[in-house]
Amino acid sequence: MRSTISVRLKEAMKQNGMKQIDVINKANMLKDSDGVKVTKTDLSQYVNGKTSPGQQKLYILAKALNVSEAWLLGYDVEPKRPTDEERKLSHKGEIIAAHISDDVNDKEMNEIINFIEYIKSKRNSDK
Repeated sequence: MRSTISVRLKEAMKQNGMKQIDVINKANMLKDSDGVKVTKTDLSQYVNGKTSPGQQKLYILAKALNVSEAWLLGYDVEPKRPTDEERKLSHKGEIIAAHISDDVNDKEMNEIINFIEYIKSKRNSDK
């Protein structure tokens, strides 16, 4: 069963030992370049289940509470928030996978894998 955003917000605040004002302060320190701000009224309405945050405010709240957006939305997923670096790597992996079409044969796939391993070993030897 899917939980509500209200329930998840309360749970995340409790786990982090945060009050609404703490969440607001942290969220507004993290606000995005568009200047999206979470107000006291916003958070109060989300916590009381009167409204739900839009995508930008959801992102900021999830980041402030260190949980994933999907978990905060009530989905049955791990609450752990991937780091920004993990998100970038995942996105890059998706881009690479999208460019490897079904017509790549086994030999070509092995060459791709070998090249990736070469780059990784080169990076490790440069340290």
